[in-house]
Amino acid sequence: MLHLLAEHLPGSDVARRYAWLYEQNPHGRSVTVIARDERSGEPLGLTSVFPRRMLIAGRVRLGSVGGDGYVRPSARRRGIATAMHCATLERMRDDGIEIMYGPPEPHNLRALERAGARVVCHVRRFSRPRVLQSLLGPLGRLVARGARLAPIEGRDARVDQVFERAVDDTVVTPVRDAVHYAWRFVDSPARAQRAFVVLRHDKPLGLCVLERAGRRAALVDLFAHPNDFGDALSIIASSSGADSLVTQLNDRGPHAKHLGRAGFFAREGKPFQVHAREGTDPAVFDGRRWYHTWGDGDLDRVL
Repeated sequence: MLHLLAEHLPGSDVARRYAWLYEQNPHGRSVTVIARDERSGEPLGLTSVFPRRMLIAGRVRLGSVGGDGYVRPSARRRGIATAMHCATLERMRDDGIEIMYGPPEPHNLRALERAGARVVCHVRRFSRPRVLQSLLGPLGRLVARGARLAPIEGRDARVDQVFERAVDDTVVTPVRDAVHYAWRFVDSPARAQRAFVVLRHDKPLGLCVLERAGRRAALVDLFAHPNDFGDALSIIASSSGADSLVTQLNDRGPHAKHLGRAGFFAREGKPFQVHAREGTDPAVFDGRRWYHTWGDGDLDRVL
């Protein structure tokens, strides 16, 4: 496992990633399939999914984030990736996982589609450039009067409060809960992504996660009630201290319209696929229902 991960993610501390992502995830341990050569037993590749509780049209189900799909260069173009994805789906059934989702790398998408995955929408990078950040700053500060970002240092019950208030029976989204948020953003190996509660007059308005690199910042996660989303976005942008901001969101889903109003421009996109077992609620195939951010993936550093 570690040798394959080191080839797949050169320069990463794969031992720490394995312990954190594969074994310590509070929503469940990973499901991993390794392909081996039939004669020599040599490992040829691996693919993994990471359990994540989901809200699907008002009901909590167990889904999973797809990640760490890798086939050694010498073994490619032999159908190994597709075979691993099919085997992973069988393992998911055994573990009670209903769906796997995410924006795969381009070379992995075809294998996923051959195994039965469906592209339902695109996640797109949105950027708010320096000139708009400076121009819109004064307006944001007006909205941000009496508001602030309070760091999340551990399990914070306000995470559950915001999530429960913000969702309804139309949305399809990974669950934000206090335990998972602390694991995902407080205890991650890189510790580059900091989680906050957005407060207005000391009352929770939303959740956000920021990653900084110099004067740039990535808005890794943002969650708020539809009526509060625009205000939360303005508060975060004005409080970030960054010269420019970038985020990633489903361009057809809930809240994407707020990004354009807040000065974010759509940039490049990636297909977002869903691989679901038979009988799963068809809402998971409706791209307009999905709310998915960078924070719902398996990367603890995006900049």
